Amino acid sequence: MSDKSYSAMKPFFRHATVSRNSSYPFISGDTFRAMADHVFDETTDVNKWPERMSDIGLGDTVFLGTEVPLIKFFSNVTFNKIRHPFVLITHNSDASVPTRHFRWVLDNEKILAWFASNPDHIHKKLFPIPIGLANARWPHGNVRVFKQAFKFYRKSFSRRTTFLFVNFKVKNNRVQRSKALKWALGLPNVTHSHVTSRELYLRELGNAKFVLSPPGHGLDCHRTWEAILMGAVPIVLRSRLDPLFTDAAVLIVDDWNNLSIEYLQSLEYNRLPNEILFAKYWRKRLMDVAKRE
Repeated sequence: MSDKSYSAMKPFFRHATVSRNSSYPFISGDTFRAMADHVFDETTDVNKWPERMSDIGLGDTVFLGTEVPLIKFFSNVTFNKIRHPFVLITHNSDASVPTRHFRWVLDNEKILAWFASNPDHIHKKLFPIPIGLANARWPHGNVRVFKQAFKFYRKSFSRRTTFLFVNFKVKNNRVQRSKALKWALGLPNVTHSHVTSRELYLRELGNAKFVLSPPGHGLDCHRTWEAILMGAVPIVLRSRLDPLFTDAAVLIVDDWNNLSIEYLQSLEYNRLPNEILFAKYWRKRLMDVAKRE
């Protein structure tokens, strides 16, 4: 790798390790983690967080893992030691943020912006980010498999033979997923798959026009981003995530039952933008709000 290539790639792997690697070029929780300037999560010593606050510089990006109680970061003994405004990123669990307990943070002058997976509030400084693909440290997050599928298994929209693809466990959100499944099974040309092989699953996504993607444990789910990866159009419920999909081929609905087969059949997607699936897009977003190069 040339010095120029190394310099270009280095920001995306700042905190990547063999056991906690980035999903680059794709976005995931650990991709956000790897390209942050500072990391505060379950891999770091919470007791040493207060003494690390002075390291946060103006416009730095700070990754806060939501597996750890947020109060550990926002307590007076920790948060008050931060001296410069910064960009906050929260990710790596299904938990919603900021919750009513931490909305005050958004009005604090130290926060330039808060990029959050599964946001539960609206604020000018709060921006939704993708849950993305599964982290590379998990069996279903193998980056090599994703790259191969992206390269070889994506058919053009007009050549896809599966109209609607359904593959999820109802038990992960019985209320929403049972409603979605009932609606879908009433339509023609629905593939209700139980395939567990990642390669076969991605191949099926690459042959589907639409993919049903109801919420699971959290607002967002990996299926939405796997569908985007494979050039299918995920169908999702309206939520706080909607701003994410402004420039993406994602169909947002208020109620599954209000979506007719005739309407779906009328839709044609000649272009399937997927920029929001890539780490480079999100690094630029972070740098822009921090006013950095």
